[in-house]
Amino acid sequence: MHEDVKVTLEREYSPSSVAPDYRKTVAAYAAESANVLGARAHRRLAYGAAVDEYSIVFDAASSDRRLMFVFIHGGYWQELAADDSCFPAAGFLARGISYAAVNYTLAPNATIEEMIGQCGCAIEELTREYPDTNLVLAGSSAGAHLAAMQAVRMPESADVRHRVVGSILISGIYDLRPLTHTYINAPLKLDPIRAHIVSPALLPVRQVAPTLVCWGEHETAEFKRQSAEHAERLAKYGVPVERLEVAGRNHFDILFDLANPASQLGKAVDNLLGGL
Repeated sequence: MHEDVKVTLEREYSPSSVAPDYRKTVAAYAAESANVLGARAHRRLAYGAAVDEYSIVFDAASSDRRLMFVFIHGGYWQELAADDSCFPAAGFLARGISYAAVNYTLAPNATIEEMIGQCGCAIEELTREYPDTNLVLAGSSAGAHLAAMQAVRMPESADVRHRVVGSILISGIYDLRPLTHTYINAPLKLDPIRAHIVSPALLPVRQVAPTLVCWGEHETAEFKRQSAEHAERLAKYGVPVERLEVAGRNHFDILFDLANPASQLGKAVDNLLGGL
């Protein structure tokens, strides 16, 4: 690959290139999550034997909604954890919606295929533990990829497939092939064949729950393109899709609007939840 093309790809797939204060934002994830964990009752629900295989669950008070918002964190499959992803919980609990943050093993200690499987196991465990509750599956960045992959591998079991009633994909990557030419791939070790196999943009969709595909105004052109094209592809499979570019937000700070019903993103989330 020509060096100029490689440099362009690395810039386009580096969301921090258009978010200079991203480290402060990521630090705020952890700080605000710690506050929520300290103030709200929660539990760790294991979905496997490994130390990384758990979800942090916040149960809503008695509610007729019987709905749980399940969030898969980003970090390019290499950083962050469920413990950094609890800050939206309070906003959903206030509306009678339970919240779960899914943890998974990071690269290089796990392959992307293994992470996809872990997230699937987490979802299955939540459906077993909460048999009367439907799930809305959400993810950001790499987490949006992992959430989107569930829609192409969702088991036929009614206990899982038909219990995931909505999806929210935020600033995701859905075709991983370009990453094989970048520094991002160093711990992932994807080759072109494996990158194809784990790209939801290249695989048939099996789950057609209503989906919100969104991204920040201040994202790179490639992140915007990937989201827009994935939304278009979902629509071709008959998925009810809403596309949204969130004004004034970037790849990182967009998450602070997720559970804020007064924000542009929060209103779109409420619109999706209200139709379930």
